[in-house]
Amino acid sequence: MAETFKSICPLNCYDSCSWVVTVEDGKITKVSGDKDSLQTKGFLCSKAQKQVERLYSVDRIKHPLKKVGSYWQRVSWDEAFDLITTKLKTYIENDGLDSIVHIYDSGSNGILRDLDRRFFNCLGGVAGISGSLCWGSGIAAQYYDFGGLEAHRWDDVENSKTIILWGRDPAVTNLHLVPYLLNAKKKGAKIIVINPIEVESVKFAHQFISIRPGTDGALALAMAHVILKNGWADLDFISNYVYGFQEFARLVKDFTPEKASKFTDIPTDVIERLAKDYAISKPSTILVGYGIQRYINGGQTVRALDALGAITGNIGISGGGVNYAGSNKQALLKDISGQEYARKTRRQFPFPVLGKALLTAQEPPVKTIFVTRSNPITQAPNTEEMLLAFNKAEFKVCIDLVLTDTADRCDLFLPCTTVFEEENLVASTWNYYLGYAPKLIEPLGESRSETEIFTELAIRMGIEERFKVQSSRQWLEEILVVAKEYGITMEKLQEGAQINPLSPVVAWENKNFKTPSGKIELYSNGAKENGVNPLPEYVLPKENVIPLDIGHQEFPFQFLTVHPKDGLNAQFRQEIGQEDAQIVPYVYLHPQVAEKYYVRNNDFVIVENERGQIKGMVKITSKVRPDVVKMYQGSWIKEGGGVNFLTPSIIPDMGEGTPYYDCVCNIRKVMID
Repeated sequence: MAETFKSICPLNCYDSCSWVVTVEDGKITKVSGDKDSLQTKGFLCSKAQKQVERLYSVDRIKHPLKKVGSYWQRVSWDEAFDLITTKLKTYIENDGLDSIVHIYDSGSNGILRDLDRRFFNCLGGVAGISGSLCWGSGIAAQYYDFGGLEAHRWDDVENSKTIILWGRDPAVTNLHLVPYLLNAKKKGAKIIVINPIEVESVKFAHQFISIRPGTDGALALAMAHVILKNGWADLDFISNYVYGFQEFARLVKDFTPEKASKFTDIPTDVIERLAKDYAISKPSTILVGYGIQRYINGGQTVRALDALGAITGNIGISGGGVNYAGSNKQALLKDISGQEYARKTRRQFPFPVLGKALLTAQEPPVKTIFVTRSNPITQAPNTEEMLLAFNKAEFKVCIDLVLTDTADRCDLFLPCTTVFEEENLVASTWNYYLGYAPKLIEPLGESRSETEIFTELAIRMGIEERFKVQSSRQWLEEILVVAKEYGITMEKLQEGAQINPLSPVVAWENKNFKTPSGKIELYSNGAKENGVNPLPEYVLPKENVIPLDIGHQEFPFQFLTVHPKDGLNAQFRQEIGQEDAQIVPYVYLHPQVAEKYYVRNNDFVIVENERGQIKGMVKITSKVRPDVVKMYQGSWIKEGGGVNFLTPSIIPDMGEGTPYYDCVCNIRKVMID
């Protein structure tokens, strides 16, 4: 007999869809969009059904594995737990907590997944990871400017008259925002896409502006120049709510459209019209994508966009905002990460240089790497350094569903459960919904939830009192202690996802900015104290193909590794950027480039730079610029992928984000006999 249950998608993407899951004879047979959800609106993206396929995939590992030589051997959970506790105790005693590194990210959301962090914090605080593979530079920028993170609710975009999708492609990465954009368009809003690539969202936009990669900050400063020169700034707003305006005005005085055009490859009249649309046809909103901050200048680029919102009075008003990220968990949900039990200072390895940092660590060197909810071998930059770092470490453990590139390099594999086989809460990182995921079926094989895994490890390591040995439901009730005061209970969540009552509809509507000055800070003393330029001055990317004499003629293309529509980072890799079954990933080239290099569709090419190379199959398209080589990120090394063999390990201007796109390359045709 078929039954249906409400649940929520655990993927770390904008939408965090509300599901209706069909269970028949103890098996998941279908997921569909929750028609009662105002956000999901009854439809799902392609990644939803793939999670059911992955649940029952032949590739899924359902019992613990131990590496013996170069082969995997099945072991019991007791053997796996004994090995982990013996190794951890030995390394802690002989080498200290800093010899153990816990690498985690957001491969699968769920509040209870933070119990991995709690375990390692309760040990006293092992070495951790700082920064971000995704959005760290932009987050730091908005903290400097606003003092925190706030974003408008999605439906507020319907109140906008000008909408700029700046480096953002909702048609691919945020499908459930599209209906709101289309409604805004029906009401008369103008939609403008700024991107180096003609992305899917161009199809419903009024204007597409093709920008040279890594030059978004230059465009923003030139727009500010035009706005101030023509008297389009909101002086009342600036007087009341903006700090450092005079310094910013001096910065942009000489940053003319003519100057910016040389960087951006955008005609001056287009820059001037864009500035006028944004400043005059208000309210105006900028929806910021993460690609624009994937350069060493990425944080200052986001600060330049924030400045546009500030000088035009588009901050704190309905239909406005510079929407980069929000914060959903804070204040409403209790933190269970156990940070109070960890050392105040501990070793940190920055994500943007993770491989290099792990590899060169001394006193003590890294002995143990424990990986949860992530696939750093595939996703971290400079894969060669990552591989060397993993090879050097003596003991590596990975918790996952399948043998990823990272799991392959480990000594012990622990199989975890999916969202269908465990109970959890999911708080989206990018919208303000909180959802409940019930346990719908029994775990397949010997798979165990992270709650069970880390509870057992805590008992064996003698930290059960700090860890609070309790069931998933007890943990969830504890997490919701504060939320209950606002009417968010387990019973309410079982009816469907609930919006965070503490979230704003309009970001910064109360103008209560959390900066030292209490205003939007175009000049940031906090940045200055941290060794960062206090103004959003534009600097060239470290690696770029701007036609200036900067010494990179050997590599004439910007290498952009963008998000695929049917995959999420390294998940669902069989669908990543491939229209059909392929041994190697596609390389997207402009027709002019294909002609110059004598390649046709389906020819093989090597994409390379001084760090490495990857083989791919050519797809010719006019949707990429002639100075860009595009590949989809996330393809696995063992399946012919691995774009991060080419990407650099460098620290950006702020926030320890990862400058994947600050990367140049060349191509050469592979001759097949």
